[in-house]
Amino acid sequence: MQMPRSHKRSLGTTFDTVASHSFHVAIIAYCIARMEKLSHEDATMAMSMGLLHDLPEARTGDMDFISKNYNKVNEELAIADQFAGIDFGEDLKKVVDEYEDRKSLISKCTKDADMIEQMYQEWVLSWQGNKLAKDWFDGDFINRVPYLFTESGKSLILEMKDSDPNKWWWTEFVDKGVNYKHLNGKESEKR
Repeated sequence: MQMPRSHKRSLGTTFDTVASHSFHVAIIAYCIARMEKLSHEDATMAMSMGLLHDLPEARTGDMDFISKNYNKVNEELAIADQFAGIDFGEDLKKVVDEYEDRKSLISKCTKDADMIEQMYQEWVLSWQGNKLAKDWFDGDFINRVPYLFTESGKSLILEMKDSDPNKWWWTEFVDKGVNYKHLNGKESEKR
């Protein structure tokens, strides 16, 4: 929760931590898995992978795109140490190992969610005026999107690209009628 994402040095303004990233990945992974027609149980496993996929970073730190070109991180040792002495540690390690192997559709859905969540950060920041994030987002369409594993992941990112991050609440609470009671504490009609 206290481990910031290191892309802050390249993106400037950002609002996520490793914990918030993992939470978002988990939710997106569940959705992609269901869109890929996997069962609730399989999608729940994708959600678990999303929560655990960056757990080693609690010990190793988050290495950004630049740092990974110069450093090698021993994530296997971090995982082994994190789960040592826990009765169910081997079960948790199997989840992380399956994610890293990327052989199952569940792990592929989760990896797509990981990449989409990063692009989501870039997308929101670009809407807030961050030109660096816009460059990253545009570049990721060339360098990430073609390599997504699932058609559902590609579909989600294409829908995101042409949308407005505020439209969902604007449509729900403004276009459909303002709830004036929440704005001024009393019922009133639109003037």
